[in-house]
Amino acid sequence: MPAWLSLPLLVDLILLGMVCEAAWLIWRARPVALTAPPPLLLHVVSGALLLVAMKFAIGGASTGVVGLVLGLAGATHIVDLRLSLKD
Repeated sequence: MPAWLSLPLLVDLILLGMVCEAAWLIWRARPVALTAPPPLLLHVVSGALLLVAMKFAIGGASTGVVGLVLGLAGATHIVDLRLSLKD
C-alpha cells in the first residue's frame, strides 16, 4: 500500500461517501412528505457510526468512547429494524 494511503484515510473516504449517500437519500425523499427519515437513511447512519467507532479505535480513543459510539450504532440499528418490521 502506498505511504500516503492509510487505514484512517480510507475510513474518512468511506465516511465522505456515506455523507453523500445520506444527502442524496434525503434529497430524493424531499418531494414526499417527510414524516420520518427515509428508511435507507437509518442503514447509512448505523453503518457510519460503526466506521466512526473503528476510526476512534484506530486513533487510540478510550474504550468508553468507542463503546458509546458502538452503542449508538446498535440503537440506530434497533430503531431501523423496528421500523422495517412494522411494514
